[in-house]
Amino acid sequence: MSLQLLMILVLCGMLTNLMSAILGIGGGVLMVPILYTLFPNFPLQMVAATSLTIVIGSALINLTYFYKQKIQINIKSMLLWSLGMLIGVQLGFEASFYLNDNFIIAVFVITLTTLAIKTIFSKGKKEHDERPHKDGLKGCLLCLFGGSVAGMTGIGGGSIMAPLISQLRSVKPYQIAPYTNYMMVLGGLGSLYGYLSKTAPFQLENSWQIGYVNFSIVSIVVLSSFCTSFLSMKIRGILKPELARKILGFILLFIASYMLVVHLTK
Repeated sequence: MSLQLLMILVLCGMLTNLMSAILGIGGGVLMVPILYTLFPNFPLQMVAATSLTIVIGSALINLTYFYKQKIQINIKSMLLWSLGMLIGVQLGFEASFYLNDNFIIAVFVITLTTLAIKTIFSKGKKEHDERPHKDGLKGCLLCLFGGSVAGMTGIGGGSIMAPLISQLRSVKPYQIAPYTNYMMVLGGLGSLYGYLSKTAPFQLENSWQIGYVNFSIVSIVVLSSFCTSFLSMKIRGILKPELARKILGFILLFIASYMLVVHLTK
């Protein structure tokens, strides 16, 4: 692995942590197009597996900070939604082996573009709305859909879950990142066995790889994310939810456009 490639992966780790802590997206939306560009010989399933494993590591780092900040969430809802996401991830993962690469890329681009437009133009929710809302079933169905797209494309779940979870009336803006980070860990761990137990058709030389997961890449990116974890939480504390939502929308739109261009020119 060249020094230039190593530095790019280190930078990715820093950006992944920033995006996960501030916007609630796990970084898979960033890692998929980057890995797709840096390692053109990787099959899409290997890109997805490595990306989702990175997401788990980054989310675990952020959850330690959320725990210290004592941000309260509904554990019952989180577990129910995580179950929906987990089932969806498994379905998407298995389906990816039977679908054409062009179809998977199309799902990636269309999903991100739709969520980006909805996120940019939707109205923000009131922070102090204390009325009880029952979103258990609706949230589970949304997470089932989001998980299936995540498992199929390797986006990671957070970039899909953050806009989807924000549509639920029971979730306040400051709770979106904690909810999605918990779900990314539970959903990711649930799908990890499938990636590790299969034999990948491609092995990156001089690296540590098990199944479809390249742990050399995962280790570099996750360890690098420690460098920005403290800064990420500081920025999260001062960034207004409305602005964060707009930034999330434009990031999703940019990455969808980038992935489409890269795929068409590959």
